[in-house]
Amino acid sequence: MKKLIPFIFLTVILFGCENREINEGEEFRPRAVKDNFEDTHFTKIKVDGVEYLLTERDNNNPHEGFGFMAFRANDLMEKQDTIISYLKAMQHFQNMMYSRMYGITADSGQAAFNEKLQEFLLLENKELEELEREDLTN
Repeated sequence: MKKLIPFIFLTVILFGCENREINEGEEFRPRAVKDNFEDTHFTKIKVDGVEYLLTERDNNNPHEGFGFMAFRANDLMEKQDTIISYLKAMQHFQNMMYSRMYGITADSGQAAFNEKLQEFLLLENKELEELEREDLTN
């Protein structure tokens, strides 16, 4: 009997969580997405400094995943500019150290860096093209 009570309780809870219409008798009528978003309600969430916009949920079933999500690139672009500036500064100081270590001019060190960068970019592009070809054949 003691084992039967938790089973009955669990069964009642599981069958009690039925997805019901909020307005009984009303049919599902999704709203069309328009080019003008002035009258659209967005829920804004922020994850790792990036702001995401979610459209208003359906009024018949607000707990269902209906709508779309997009991210605002304004904060992302600011972070991207910061990262690019940081990488350029690091590359400049590494070039200075490389030049002093090998007793060459800073221009020669920069030229060696640019050659190696182009080599790796070409290699990366080649790998991406091969992956795209594999995806097209599959």
